[in-house]
Amino acid sequence: MSIPDISLFSQLSSSLDDTLSNIQTVEQQLGTGKSVIEPSDNPVAYAGAQLLTTQQSAVNNDLSLAQQSQGRLTTLDNTLATVTNEIDAASATATQGADGSLSTAQMQTLATQAQSILTQVIGAGNTQYEGAYLFAGSQVLTPPYNATGTYAGDSATNSVTFSDGTQVQMSFDGQSVFGDNTNGLISALTSLVSNLNSGNHAGVSATLPQLQTALQTLAETRSSIGSNLDTLSNVVTNSNNKIVTYQTTESNLVDADVAQEAMQEQETTLQQQALVQLGSTLGKIPLLNILA
Repeated sequence: MSIPDISLFSQLSSSLDDTLSNIQTVEQQLGTGKSVIEPSDNPVAYAGAQLLTTQQSAVNNDLSLAQQSQGRLTTLDNTLATVTNEIDAASATATQGADGSLSTAQMQTLATQAQSILTQVIGAGNTQYEGAYLFAGSQVLTPPYNATGTYAGDSATNSVTFSDGTQVQMSFDGQSVFGDNTNGLISALTSLVSNLNSGNHAGVSATLPQLQTALQTLAETRSSIGSNLDTLSNVVTNSNNKIVTYQTTESNLVDADVAQEAMQEQETTLQQQALVQLGSTLGKIPLLNILA
C-alpha cells in the first residue's frame, strides 16, 4: 500500500520542526556552555545544581569572612608585637633608673623616654581596624582609652561565626591586655614615669616585676591570637577546597560537552539540509498526485 503524497508532506514538516528545535537547543547549549538551564531540561540535575549553588554561596561567605578576619587579627598581633618592644624598652629604662647613682636630672631625662613609651602603649590600646576599635571589648565604636589611660571599653568580646558553627574571637578586653591607669601595664608605666620624675629609685625598681608580668600577659594574648589565626587559615583552606568540589560537581551535572554538542549540531544541520532537499523534490510532484 502506497503512502499518499500529502502524508509525506505532513511528516516532512514535522521532521523539519523537530530538527529546527534540536538545532536551537544545541546552539543554546553551545552558547551557554550548559546542557541544563531550566528544570524541564533535567529535573534531577537542575535541583542538584541549585543545592550546590546554595552550598557554595555559604562557603564563599565563609571564605570572605575568614580573609577579612585574618587581616583584623594580624593587625591585633602586630600591635601587640610593637607593645612588646615598648615593654622591653621600658624595662631597660627602669633598670637604668633603679641605679642609685643617677641624679634626679638624669632620672627626669629617663622619665621623658618612659612617658613616650606610655603614650605609645595607650595609642596601641586605641588601635582600629576598618573603623572598629580592637581593644574596647564589645564597644568597638568607642575609643577604649583616654590620654591618661582610663579605660572606657567593657570586658565583653565580639566573635565571628562560620557556617559550620566555628567561632573566632575578633575583639579583646583592653583592660585585661594593657590594664589601665590603676593596674596592669599602663599603671606600671604611669608609676615608672612618676618615680623617675621624683627621683625615687626604689619606686622605679618596683615597676620592673610589673613590666615582666605585663610582658607575660601580652605573650599569652598573642598565643591566643595565633591559635585563632590558625583556625582562620584552616577555614580558608577548607573553603577553597569545598568551592572546587562544588564547582566540579555542578559542572558534571549541568555543563555541556562542547565537542559532543558541536558534532550533534553538525549532524542535525546535515539532517535539516537533507529534509529541505527532500521537500524540494516533493514540491515537484504534480498537484493531482498530492490530492490522490
